[in-house]
Amino acid sequence: MLNITGVEMATRRDGDINRELRALGIASLLSSACGGYVSCLSLSRTALAHSVGATGRLAGLTVAAISATALFVDPGFLGYVPKYALGGLLFFAGGRLFYRWLVTSALQLQVLDYLSLVVIAVIILRWGFIAGVLIGVVIGCATFALSASRVNAAKFSFDGSEYRSSVDRSPIELSLLTAYGGELQGITLQSYLFFGSTSRLYEQVKTLLASRPECRFLLFDFRLVTGIDSSAMHNFAQIKEAATETGARLVLVNLAPEQRRVFHTNRLDTEDVIVASDLDHALESCEEAIIKAHQPDDSEGRSLEGWLTNALGSAEYADQLAQHCTRQEVKAGHDIARQGEPPDSMHFILQGRVGVFVGKEGDRIVRVRSLGRHTMIGEMGLITGRPRSATIRAEVDSVLYELPLNAYHDLVEQNPEVAQALLKFVIEVMSERLSFANRAISALQR
Repeated sequence: MLNITGVEMATRRDGDINRELRALGIASLLSSACGGYVSCLSLSRTALAHSVGATGRLAGLTVAAISATALFVDPGFLGYVPKYALGGLLFFAGGRLFYRWLVTSALQLQVLDYLSLVVIAVIILRWGFIAGVLIGVVIGCATFALSASRVNAAKFSFDGSEYRSSVDRSPIELSLLTAYGGELQGITLQSYLFFGSTSRLYEQVKTLLASRPECRFLLFDFRLVTGIDSSAMHNFAQIKEAATETGARLVLVNLAPEQRRVFHTNRLDTEDVIVASDLDHALESCEEAIIKAHQPDDSEGRSLEGWLTNALGSAEYADQLAQHCTRQEVKAGHDIARQGEPPDSMHFILQGRVGVFVGKEGDRIVRVRSLGRHTMIGEMGLITGRPRSATIRAEVDSVLYELPLNAYHDLVEQNPEVAQALLKFVIEVMSERLSFANRAISALQR
């Protein structure tokens, strides 16, 4: 495999690895049947033939014919080959390799990589090819460990006030997350994790917990992690102990099966550790806990009029708008509106949870948003008149109030002040969503 890759680099042509392996397998079977030994693709002879212009199959057939002649005829004819010709070939091939290794690569490699290459070349000249390969493997592993340890394991960090789940929430809940979002601290990890990189992560977490004593959830997203070494588990155990001392719970997100086995083997996935399949649901779960801890007692049973009074700024406007709405009780899984349908109403969500689903290719449905109580859905279609861009489906048993299109038109004609207050509320909601998107983008760009 290494020789095939080397030939590709020497000839600057892509090789068919499957074809080469099949050819080598057949050749080895035939050679062993005749009493020969297993061989492999020759990098040096292939590079030599290519450099002198022998790029076809004739070069290989010529080598085979000479070998067969030496085997079945008198091998003494090789003595008639001038020694200076053989020596010239050796100097030519070796000189080209030496120049490519130690001269051309000096301008292409970093200092550490070039010094490693020089050390390997010296070892090969002094102790042979096998020793050079073995020492080269050791040097390569050490170089990788050094380079990987320099990469910051934390790609970026965020808290619950600037990076949230896809759930649209009521103004009260949004204000609670803004005020107490610091109780959720998240770190997106990257690269390969081992003791060299996770030791720096541990120091970063200690500094974070010291500056954020209110932290209740310490979230780690492993989506960009390419692998994790068992040596890193010691640092994660230290992170867990530090979090426990401050009253924070670990939240592990997007763990691959291999990574989850490593955490399970080291007993770091205990009951006090939250393991989530994706970041959105992990954020949603943490947000629900934060809201429940700080939510006023009277906010759960608020009526439609009470909610709209705060939203529109007037009890009179709220009563007039509520009179144009129709109460709906929908079961989980019921489609309230379907993608592509004309917009004939908007809905105010009093209780429950409603999801926004978009159809993709191959009949695949993807949830893009989720809306909780005291939020609204379908307002843009009602205002713009464009077809539904997504399917609205109840995720749990929910209570909604529907404002039909004709009722909205009546409201605009008969009570323009109420319609204006509703439009202002819609603009405020859209502005809050845009502001959240900006904060999330800012967190991702750190």
